[in-house]
Amino acid sequence: MRDHSKHIQLTREQAIEKLIEVSEFAPRTELVDLHSACGRVTATALTSRYDIPSALCSQMDGIAVHFDDFVDGMPDVSAWTFGSDYAWANTGTAMPAGFDTAIAIEQVEFDDAGTLVALKATPSQRGASCNQPGSTFAKGELLLPARTRLTPTKISALAMCGYTEVEVVAKPRVAFIPTGDELVEMGCELPAGKAYESNGILLEQKLRLWGAEPVIYPCLPDDWDQIKAAILDASEKADIVAINAGSSKGAKDFTMEILEEIGTVFCHETNHGPGHHTSASQVNGTPVLGISGPPAGCEITSDWYLKPLVDYFLYGHVVEFTTATATLAQPLGGAHGKPEKPGGAPRKKVSPDFFAIRPVKVEYEADGLSVKPLPGSKHHNLLQLDEADAYVEKKPAELARLEPGAHVEIELRFPYRTD
Repeated sequence: MRDHSKHIQLTREQAIEKLIEVSEFAPRTELVDLHSACGRVTATALTSRYDIPSALCSQMDGIAVHFDDFVDGMPDVSAWTFGSDYAWANTGTAMPAGFDTAIAIEQVEFDDAGTLVALKATPSQRGASCNQPGSTFAKGELLLPARTRLTPTKISALAMCGYTEVEVVAKPRVAFIPTGDELVEMGCELPAGKAYESNGILLEQKLRLWGAEPVIYPCLPDDWDQIKAAILDASEKADIVAINAGSSKGAKDFTMEILEEIGTVFCHETNHGPGHHTSASQVNGTPVLGISGPPAGCEITSDWYLKPLVDYFLYGHVVEFTTATATLAQPLGGAHGKPEKPGGAPRKKVSPDFFAIRPVKVEYEADGLSVKPLPGSKHHNLLQLDEADAYVEKKPAELARLEPGAHVEIELRFPYRTD
């Protein structure tokens, strides 16, 4: 049996910090049409190309007037002529030449012939009910700083200010290498004793959601040479590499030894479960994240470790997850939600800083948030896990002692923040 006594364990925070530290990213940029820009990230600061509005314009439907006619109070409008003393003012359109103030149509009276006969109010100042040139956006005004994720509203503002295309950060290429003799590709008849490789499609969809370009490798058997060749190939072609499974202590778990041979391993495991066998390495200057094989561990740790790398490439910083305090509505039980049983088999000894992850449902009450565990068995399947709104992260013994009414810190799963 291979010696794992010198394996390095880091905390979640330390592992993220180390992965970021060794990420020698040189983000590329590209020009995209505004119609294709949603979800992309600006490469440079963007300023308004024009004054918006470009001229004095009315805020509402009404009439345009000269403010000087109101300096001494309400004027006699009986002799006013259209085009000389007043004109039409329409919402959002430029004021007629020579007119500087607007009065809402509700404050204007006309006779049956359409002749102006009275005003119900006087304007308070020159330019009343008008938008000045550049009052929405001034030419040269900063619209969006660099490394800003583009939303439909932000894209609309860019279009308003004269843009038809925008320079964005190119999507990071993220390679994913699944491994395992027990796995087969989707689409074939499932052989007895085998399982479909499903983590690849999980990460493919997550990576697209996060703004990355997934490069999914075919599932590899537990073969030293094939795994080594794939990691070396991916480290040359991709900005980030993730490899799935092969990091535990089985007879064919080669991943960590391969990474030690061809790169630098900074940690072999992290201080939590699921996802204990999460690793951080560097090969050919490329960060390599080792993701544990079980689907629940892959689902959780890809959010915790892979997303920060994508964020760092796109935004230049790690986007923090949102945390909140909630009231526990039901007992969480042990590490997997089952009550501790006295006299049971002794638990595996873990490091003092090891913590367990409990997926929970969040409910919004009149006095704040409350949480309760997901229904189900010890090992939540992916569909159950996808119903979780947040995680509670505590040492296993502390989870078992939590009672209803206790205040707990939760980490929200969604939405993924990008600011």
